Amino acid sequence: MPISRRPGKKGASWSKRSADSNDPDRSVTPRSNDMPDPTGFGTSVLRLVDAAGAACARLGDVLVAAIAAMLCFEVVARYLFNSPTIWAQDVAIAFQVWFTYLGMAYVLRQRQLIRITALLALAGPASRRLADGFALLVILGFSLIAVIYGWDIVAESIRLGRRQPTMLELPNWIVELPVVVGFALLALQALAELIRLPFAPAPEFSPTGEQT
Repeated sequence: MPISRRPGKKGASWSKRSADSNDPDRSVTPRSNDMPDPTGFGTSVLRLVDAAGAACARLGDVLVAAIAAMLCFEVVARYLFNSPTIWAQDVAIAFQVWFTYLGMAYVLRQRQLIRITALLALAGPASRRLADGFALLVILGFSLIAVIYGWDIVAESIRLGRRQPTMLELPNWIVELPVVVGFALLALQALAELIRLPFAPAPEFSPTGEQT
């Protein structure tokens, strides 16, 4: 007479694991060892801020190329054909103002802003992290002030119809608006870097002052 035996705990657990592995609806995803997401759904928002800064930096590259082309055209028109333009210099200056301010957020993201790191290179990770956070707070505060007061100037120029004292007479707000746009992007980028700061490694600097 055959004797039936009930499986022990080991056999039962093995059977359960086998059944789970064969069940496509009960797949197990291993836990990630990556750094925790500081904001949950906000990761996509941080990437959007980075993408906006990078897009503005690429636009700045286009503006630099346009400036070079306009100045070359002006030189040829003035000295070869004796027929200077009334727009090349004014438009080139406006483009220069735009690409200068549009690139600030991208430069911050790449950590390429000018800073003195002689003491930071000798400090510990906690001190470097605190210094980085303080610098970002200063950038954020100054950027918000620039946006608030800059927008008042832009709005007043539009309301009063101010124009530049040149032959082209471009409206003043054309060269005032990039200040607002640039510092708004810089403020968003500084805020994004502040959110990332607790989850990122402390910045490291070589004795020569370059970030590694």
